[in-house]
Amino acid sequence: MKSLSLGLCIESDIARLEQHLSKKDLHQILESILSRLQNNESVAEQMLNTGLELKIEAYLNNCDYRSLHGELAQLIAECCKYEEWRCKMVNVQIASSLINLLEADDDCCYQALRAIGNLCYESPSSRKSIADEGATEKLISTVGSNVAKHNSKMVQVALGCLLNFINDCDENQDLAISNGIIGTLLDCIRQLKDIKVITGALSLLTIIGIKGIKEVTIRNGGNVLLSLLCNDYYQGVEDSIIETIGEFIEDDDFQKQLSEDDLINDMISKIEQIVDDDDSDEDMINNALTIVDHLLGGYDSMNIMFDNGEGKIVFVLLRWLKDKKVNLKATACLGIGNIARSDDNCEKLVEFEIISNLLESVKPKQGSDKSPKLEVAALSAIKNLSVCSSVRPKLITGDTISIISSLLFSIFSPTTYKSLSIMRLLATGNDIIAMELGSNKEIVNRIVELCAVLEHDGVFSEAMRLLACIIKETQNKTIIDNITLAGGIVHLVSMLSNKHAQIQNEGAVALLFVSAVADENINASLHEAGIVKASIKVVQDNDVIAEVRCNILSLIEILWKVDLHQSTLKLNDTAGVICCLCEHDDELIK
Repeated sequence: MKSLSLGLCIESDIARLEQHLSKKDLHQILESILSRLQNNESVAEQMLNTGLELKIEAYLNNCDYRSLHGELAQLIAECCKYEEWRCKMVNVQIASSLINLLEADDDCCYQALRAIGNLCYESPSSRKSIADEGATEKLISTVGSNVAKHNSKMVQVALGCLLNFINDCDENQDLAISNGIIGTLLDCIRQLKDIKVITGALSLLTIIGIKGIKEVTIRNGGNVLLSLLCNDYYQGVEDSIIETIGEFIEDDDFQKQLSEDDLINDMISKIEQIVDDDDSDEDMINNALTIVDHLLGGYDSMNIMFDNGEGKIVFVLLRWLKDKKVNLKATACLGIGNIARSDDNCEKLVEFEIISNLLESVKPKQGSDKSPKLEVAALSAIKNLSVCSSVRPKLITGDTISIISSLLFSIFSPTTYKSLSIMRLLATGNDIIAMELGSNKEIVNRIVELCAVLEHDGVFSEAMRLLACIIKETQNKTIIDNITLAGGIVHLVSMLSNKHAQIQNEGAVALLFVSAVADENINASLHEAGIVKASIKVVQDNDVIAEVRCNILSLIEILWKVDLHQSTLKLNDTAGVICCLCEHDDELIK
């Protein structure tokens, strides 16, 4: 009975709206409806088919009732908490009336912002309708003007309105960016100390994300966010600040802006506190570590933070490298790998005796689950260190080779790829390592097997390069026999057709050494692999660099002395091909 009575009262109030009412009467009716409607979904449902939306529109368009437009906007806001009402309000095209109210007094503007915000909530059609009426600029200027007046209450509701207006809507986000929302949001953070305001501004920046990065960096957004994170007053919203920084951290200019800030070391200390705190949310910890990953991933920001081995981040990474937590160890390994992109940095890093800890991170352990992320991160660091020739001797100690070579048998392609790369780098210029690898038939068989892993370009390319490296460094008949027996010759020949000149040349050099010591079995394998046709194709290809073509000409000279190959060379008119090259413009080839 109570529900029925309430419904009749509502219907009676709405019916009276059709009459020509005084402002006092209209105010009383609106108050009555609002009091019953407040957070009452059943009342909202009872009102659905009363035509209320048409009556609201009529009063909003009537200047005589301007003093009550705020209450009408409030009624719209309450109705639009419900999806069915959002559809009705859009259909009567009430958007322009609400937007005009943004220029009214604060109370009216406040309710208009609530109404627009609720109207846009999870409603693509409402967002489009509001945008089509040119609301974007007015909404942003409303925020800006109230920031200038330090009116936090108005700024809060305006930010909430903008949040619903641009959320999940690329078009409105683009409009907001072009109308200066980034600068306005940064002003909110700079000028107002209100936690709710700052949370709203951060949410909007996070939604806009990387598409707003240009404006963020131009307006020193990195410095603003860094200052916010390092201020203990905002400790309660650290997760939001970190999430927002994470949206922009992939950008090189943003990384550099953060790294050049005087507060960068304070930020690192703050991240240390977060990851050390047992009460920290796991997502916040991961987001914080991602920021470190990207800062050290950027070349400029990495060098600034490394500071020739004296930066605070170095000692944080060293501590994390020894930590039991896998995510901290992985971040340390990634950071070390990113720092190790120059010989100078590599030489400074090894002074901290990191090699044993890196190897420990990839060393197989019985009875414990492996972390692929940690394994690959550590291997990446070891690989980058291996590029530096002066560091290699320090890497080739203890059981380094046995640990890394054991990882060649991993079924995880990134691990296999990194391990192959490390083995090749360590074997380069080191015949002892090359002999150790080439003499181990199990390892040779596995490398040859990996040459056929065509679904991963890096794996088969590195496997072929490692085979070629072993041959070049050892120049040993027994090693070549092992590779031939394992079926490696066909892969060496396939290197000649590789699109990368370096790989082509490595294959050509290896085949020169193979042909020089080839016996009947090796020559048979060369023949079956199509060595002659592959060689002729290379020397005829004008896109192949001179060095490779000259090496292949030397190879053909050796092959010509073997009857098995000579007959094939003659069939392919090799002599004619070579005669043509005698007139070549390149003196080296000629």
